[in-house]
Parts: sequence; C-alpha cells; structure tokens
Amino acid sequence: LLFTMWVTFHLFCFAVLHKNLKKLEVLYVVTSLLVPVLIAAVPLVTHSYGSSLGDSCYIYVNTSVAFIERLALWDGPAILMLIAASIAMVVMVIKLASRAY
Repeated sequence: LLFTMWVTFHLFCFAVLHKNLKKLEVLYVVTSLLVPVLIAAVPLVTHSYGSSLGDSCYIYVNTSVAFIERLALWDGPAILMLIAASIAMVVMVIKLASRAY
C-alpha cells in the first residue's frame, strides 16, 4: 500500500503541481520497505501475536491493547491512505481532463 501511495503522490505532484520529485525515489523505496517491518515488530514487542484464528489471524483480538494496535498501526493508516489516494486520483483526472479539452 505504501508503494501505491508513493506512486500516487509522485504522479499528483508531477501532473497537478508540476514538480519533479525524482530525487525522492530512494526515500519512496526505503520507507515502503522499512515502515511495514517496523510496524510488524510492534506486536512482537508487546507479545500480542496469537494463534491463526479470527479476523486478524496473528494478533489477539480479545485484548484491548491488540485492538488499538491493529487500528492505529494497520487499519487506520490503510483507510486514510486509500482515501487520500482516491481523492488525488480524482483531482488528477479532473485536472488532466480540463487541460485536454
């Protein structure tokens, strides 16, 4: 999801804001690889990994700490990134369509 978000951000900056962010490509790759590893390490530190049962097969669902971890580290950022990417795509389509006609 981070790779997709970075690509959307890059296209938005290039197509709408007319900025070339080629120098940030290394940052895109590094953050897209390291952030998920760091997030996946949090349940290891808090001992929240459980059995392979439930909707989130790797995190205990019955504890409030694990529920908050799942919302704060996975579900919340994923939903926010999807909403931001969707809005950016709509803005890019409108902007590019207005230039074409």
